[in-house]
Amino acid sequence: MKKNHYLLLIFSLFIISCSSDDDSSASSGVNNAIPLSIGNYWVYDVTMEGITGRDSLYISNDTTINGNIYKKFKTKSFPFGFYSTSLRGNGLRNTDGKLYLSGGVDTGIPDFPLDLTISDFIIFDTNATAGTQLTSVNGSTQQQLEGFNIDITYTLSSEAGESYSSFTTPNNEVYNNVKESVVKLNMQVKVSIPDFPFPYTILPAQDVVVSTQYYAENIGMIHTSTNTQYALSSLPTIELPIPQSYSEHQEETLSSYNVE
Repeated sequence: MKKNHYLLLIFSLFIISCSSDDDSSASSGVNNAIPLSIGNYWVYDVTMEGITGRDSLYISNDTTINGNIYKKFKTKSFPFGFYSTSLRGNGLRNTDGKLYLSGGVDTGIPDFPLDLTISDFIIFDTNATAGTQLTSVNGSTQQQLEGFNIDITYTLSSEAGESYSSFTTPNNEVYNNVKESVVKLNMQVKVSIPDFPFPYTILPAQDVVVSTQYYAENIGMIHTSTNTQYALSSLPTIELPIPQSYSEHQEETLSSYNVE
């Protein structure tokens, strides 16, 4: 089974409405997007490329990061989904309707192992209007793959999405007062080739991961749709140890939960 592909992270290029019956009229605001009490848990059904799995995400304890108290998230077993992978082992806190995530995020992109460390990355803001950017983090990293030096420049960002007075998930559950949040990972990749005078851009800057997440008031994340994709530029006479292209679509849907 393939490695989970996903952040914070992180972090997939399309805002997807899960039902034609969804009412996208403005809701009154999702003031408690994730109830943060120790012992709260959420179980998600995950589907991708015909593969199905189940993630169990829960709040285990308080943790202090940079002087602030967060709720630490864990999973019952190694997660399948992008959302559960992004929260697993990390801390989350709610201040004035904003959800701040701190910790490490493994984006899980095949052949581009990019581990990010984030501090107070805003994954949700109840007061932000649709299209408003919440957070943007820039960085770069260098890796070596079979003798080739790979330079990755990235931007991890989040933005507020639409609000819904009612929303229907793929398993036909209806939730009231729902708001979207979109996490994106934009990447540019260059490769240094022996005897070649300058780095060659094999991946022009593009959104590689886009994760659209739906939060219901006093319940938590009820559905996430994540797209991961890239297409590399070709190198004449040189074959890189990286697939030329990749594309995956993933759905995570709330199956059961317990919150206080």
